[in-house]
Amino acid sequence: MDNSSPVTDSNSENSSSATITLAGKQYALNDLSDPARQLVSAIRASEEEMKSTRNQLALMDVGRRALVAQLRLAVENPDAFQRLQSPDQETAAEAA
Repeated sequence: MDNSSPVTDSNSENSSSATITLAGKQYALNDLSDPARQLVSAIRASEEEMKSTRNQLALMDVGRRALVAQLRLAVENPDAFQRLQSPDQETAAEAA
C-alpha cells in the first residue's frame, strides 16, 4: 500500500507561485481549473483527517497496552492489582 500523497506541494498554497506535483509532473496551482483546485483541497483535507485518525489510533493503542498490563497484573498477582485499585483503603488500614 502506497502511503505517499498523489499530490505534493512545492510552495505554500497562498503563494502566487504555488505548485503541486502530480505523478512526477509540476503544475501551477493558479493554472488549475476550479474543479481541479477543489480536488486538491479535498485531497489535502483527506490527508489531514487520515493523519488525525492515525494519531487517535496511536493514543488508543497506548491505552490498550495499559489495559493489557493491568489484566496481566490482575491475573498473575491479584493482591497487587487489588492494592492498586484501592490505594485509599490500604492507607486507611495502615492508619488503624
